[in-house]
Amino acid sequence: MTQPKTKKQTFSIRVTIGSLLLLVTTLTATLALSIHYHFIYQTLEEHQLEESSTVAENVSDTMKETDSRMRNIAFTLAQVINPLDKNQQWLPAFLATLEATPELYSVFFGTKNDDFYQIINLDVEQTLRKSMDAQPDDRWVMVNVKQTEGGQRKKTVSFVSQDLKVRKTEETLSGYFPSLRPWYRKAHAQADKVIKTEPYIFSQVSVSGQTYATQNASGTAVIGIDVLLSTLATILNQTFEEQLSEAYVFRQTGELLADTHPTPQEKPLPTLPLLSMTEQEKALIERLGPLRVSNQRNWAPIDYSVLGEPRGYAIDMVKMIGQMTGIQWAFSNGLDWSELVKQFNDEKLDALHSLQYHKDGYARGAFSDPIFSLPFGVLVPTSLSGVRDLAEFNGESVAILSGWSIIPKLKKAYPNIDVIEVSDSFEGLTLLKAGKISGFIDSSAILQHAVHQYFTDGVTVIEDIAPFNREFETKFHIALNQRYTALLPIINRAIEKINDTQKDFLLAKWFGDSAATKHRVIPHAAFYDMMASPSQQGKLVNATTKSGDSYIYLQPVGSSSPSEFLAITLPVSILHNQVVRQVLYATVISALIMLPMLWLAWLSGTPIIQAIRSLRKETRKIQARNYNELQPVKSRIREISQLSTSVEEMANQLQAHEKQQEALLDSIVQLIARAIDDKSPYTAGHCNRVPIIAMMLAEAAEASTEPPFSDFRFNNEREKREFQMAAWLHDCGKITVPEYIVDKGTKLEANYNRLHEIRMRFEVLWRDITIKGYMKRDNGEDENQVLSWVKEQQARLQEEFIFVASLNTGDCPVSDDDITKLKTIGAQTWCRKFDDTIGLSPVEKDRLSESSITQTLLKDLPEHKIPRFHPPCYDHGITMQAPEYLSDHGEIYNLSIPRGTLTKEDRYRINEHMVSGIKMLESLPFPDDLKQVPRLATTHHETLAGKGYPRQLDERELSVKERILAIADIFEALTAADRPYKKAFKLSKAIAIMEDMVVNKHIDGDLFTLFLNSGLHISYAKQFLSPDQIDVEHDI
Repeated sequence: MTQPKTKKQTFSIRVTIGSLLLLVTTLTATLALSIHYHFIYQTLEEHQLEESSTVAENVSDTMKETDSRMRNIAFTLAQVINPLDKNQQWLPAFLATLEATPELYSVFFGTKNDDFYQIINLDVEQTLRKSMDAQPDDRWVMVNVKQTEGGQRKKTVSFVSQDLKVRKTEETLSGYFPSLRPWYRKAHAQADKVIKTEPYIFSQVSVSGQTYATQNASGTAVIGIDVLLSTLATILNQTFEEQLSEAYVFRQTGELLADTHPTPQEKPLPTLPLLSMTEQEKALIERLGPLRVSNQRNWAPIDYSVLGEPRGYAIDMVKMIGQMTGIQWAFSNGLDWSELVKQFNDEKLDALHSLQYHKDGYARGAFSDPIFSLPFGVLVPTSLSGVRDLAEFNGESVAILSGWSIIPKLKKAYPNIDVIEVSDSFEGLTLLKAGKISGFIDSSAILQHAVHQYFTDGVTVIEDIAPFNREFETKFHIALNQRYTALLPIINRAIEKINDTQKDFLLAKWFGDSAATKHRVIPHAAFYDMMASPSQQGKLVNATTKSGDSYIYLQPVGSSSPSEFLAITLPVSILHNQVVRQVLYATVISALIMLPMLWLAWLSGTPIIQAIRSLRKETRKIQARNYNELQPVKSRIREISQLSTSVEEMANQLQAHEKQQEALLDSIVQLIARAIDDKSPYTAGHCNRVPIIAMMLAEAAEASTEPPFSDFRFNNEREKREFQMAAWLHDCGKITVPEYIVDKGTKLEANYNRLHEIRMRFEVLWRDITIKGYMKRDNGEDENQVLSWVKEQQARLQEEFIFVASLNTGDCPVSDDDITKLKTIGAQTWCRKFDDTIGLSPVEKDRLSESSITQTLLKDLPEHKIPRFHPPCYDHGITMQAPEYLSDHGEIYNLSIPRGTLTKEDRYRINEHMVSGIKMLESLPFPDDLKQVPRLATTHHETLAGKGYPRQLDERELSVKERILAIADIFEALTAADRPYKKAFKLSKAIAIMEDMVVNKHIDGDLFTLFLNSGLHISYAKQFLSPDQIDVEHDI
């Protein structure tokens, strides 16, 4: 009795693991680390809140202490100093104050008769000496401005050492009047207080700062001290030097006073050449001092100031005018527009800019040509975006910037609208968001900028709204006081010289996303939300900033008006990274503890690992596609055994699928080749025959034992298949070449032979001659002479047409005399009676040149030159130089082709099939065993001499396979009987041509000799050529 075979027992993979110790340990460690992460994160959040609160308190205390100290210094000086003291007893007090308070920029006074005295501390900032051209030994700069006996104002600047020795003194004319400065006017108006100015640019050096000032007891002068805004930035940077967070100090109105970020670099204004001016004009400008010109507080991005620095599109326009003319501008800011206009009308300001011209003369002066144009708009809630007429706001309140010249006209035209004047865009936006107004009127560009700057949602700018879209002036000018009217022609010439490129530069700078528009503005929308919500102040708030998710701490600081805030931001990722570092440390400790468990797990997995390694070895055979060498992996582990069986079944399926895919790919390649041949009746069969010749020659080389082919072999069938596929695809790029070029049998052929058109024009000339003969007879001329003339002219036309037709075939070379004769014939004219612009496609109409009724017999027209619709390709090593045009269908141009029927444009487009082939094949994801197909298929037009195309490779770069394909392509082309531009060559002529190519290093001589000696030309000819082409024997 036969014993049944014992079935090997198999076990589950879970049993082989042996223990769940590692898994349990890992889960336990993960849970512990998660809890650890949570508590660390919470602790760091609390620490960050405490740290931010402490820093904010310190910064706030420092700012308050500094503010209080500066007010006390100004008040004390005002009590003890008498500026009218001719012995200058106030000088020691000034110097002692600066010595005791090193952060002070300067101490000064201005008297009611406009005398001014100032001492500047050169040690307050490192860059100050360079800005003022001071020497290292200079300690102070003393500035004195006073009225001379001649009525001129003179400024004296002295550079003084520590021991008060004057090194250098400079004297210049000055237009500086203390009584017109905001600090003087404000201190004079609040005589019992120490006032603090808005930030502004100091007059002596272009740095931003603020002034503390107060009137002295006698009321004869205002005493002041200057503090640089960089002092606040220094405090911030010192405080946050070791911090990972970023800090900002800003005002409620949106101005950034200081931050820990480096100031972004702005593109400088383009350098403009000086205008060409007469000597009188140059002398006029040289006599002038700086002209005081307006600078509004907040009309961004056109005309505004940031911490006293004039900025904006119009500011840059005025500066560019100054560049070209040499006019010096001194910008006056810190005042509302209405106050600037009043100063201008009172002749305390020399010029206004960015204002409209109105006949009512609200600004009395001479107006320049327009410097820019801004249409009006109305900012409204999104719910009112459909408003198209201002009258729809009847019964509502609408805001507008104070000082606009259109306000009286608006109030008169719309008495039912409550027009509210606001000081700046921020106030208008605040009223709109609070629902206190229904709209805010301004130039649309200003409104768009304000919406962007203040991160305002739920509003929209209406531009096409009556009456602004038809009745209101949109052009803006520069206005000069009447005493400067002589400058107006110079300024107008400068305005005219500012070209579109320079205007585009300014538009990109002030209306685009540039460093200029981000200068000194609040960078994050969350800051506005937190300023408006006191409940969010003084705590860490998770919000989205431009840096991503961040923690923000915001708190009011200082005691200024408008309110100032300190904001500290910390990206969530930084806090997260700190937690992760600590968790990683804990993870490392846990890993050290788990190492023994890993050793145990490793021992438990040995049986599995051995089986998996065996399977990996077998899968490598599949990867190498050696399916027949595959062996099953035997294992007692059930899953491994089943996996081995699945791998074997998968390999069988892969092998079958691969064969199907190879058959499919071969069929597709042959289908493409046949499609290319079928594209033209004249090239049918070329893509089929080249692979046959190539394989015949490759097999002969492989069979040869003689040098240089003794080492040539296809390593395997895959390599041979790769070569054959390249032969099939060698002309795949011709699918992009128009048939009429590939098949161009005559020079005038372009989808059809245009000689028929020219013949018809000859027919028209023939008719015209006949008609003219009849007219001569009617006019009484001798009938025999007329008849003789007609016959002579018609005979000439016959001879000329025959000449033109003979040139069209391209059978004979065209000489220079032939071209001259052709142009003479072509210059004959006939008259067109029908419209040649109708019945055309839009593309034809776009290319159509201006047509005359009188037409020439032969034409080379602009529309004959077809531009390229894509640039030539020079990738993949392609060096073919492309002609300027894609095609040139000019009739004289084509008939003048010296040899053959192809223009240089036609020749390039035919040669370009190699470029198309490269791009097509390089874009295909060929498998590794077909990676050389793109290269092999696109080198058959290269020559050993390196003068082929498209890459101009030479014999050092061309492999035997590539040389074989070149010979196969040339031999098939020479012997083919399906070309419209030539007859099929006999074998002897084809061989003679190719022997010349060997001499000229176009093709490989050894391969061509092998081709002949192996009788491949005869074998191919008997199969594919007509008998009358075979005029040689095997032993040629």
